[in-house]
Amino acid sequence: MSIFIPPGLSPIDDDPQIDLTPLIDCLFMLIIFFVVTMSFSKPVLEIILPESETAEVKRADRQVSVNVRADGSYWMNNRPATLTEIEGALIASPNTILNIHMDGKASFDSFVPLVDLAKEKNEGRFVISTQAKQ
Repeated sequence: MSIFIPPGLSPIDDDPQIDLTPLIDCLFMLIIFFVVTMSFSKPVLEIILPESETAEVKRADRQVSVNVRADGSYWMNNRPATLTEIEGALIASPNTILNIHMDGKASFDSFVPLVDLAKEKNEGRFVISTQAKQ
């Protein structure tokens, strides 16, 4: 039994090699795809803060940040939240400051329960976030 060897080839060819060019092309295409489709961080909630002439930038070491949208819904950590969940967050982390970011078009009815929570569960420590007048 003999093996057919085409003309011009020796029975023992040099080391076989795999061409990696198509693999590298695919990897570059994947990298480009992920960079283009990657979501860049931007604010999830767009709320219009009221302006204040005495606005100051203050940061607490520990704070519970609550956003109140124009429709009166509460958001905590970029997720919808109920007053019960906000109360649980205040109880779970004592000595924190309740930071209220309230849309300028939100009703006062959605603000009062947050102040009541701050008084009841947080010894009245809360901050109302505003933006500086320009």
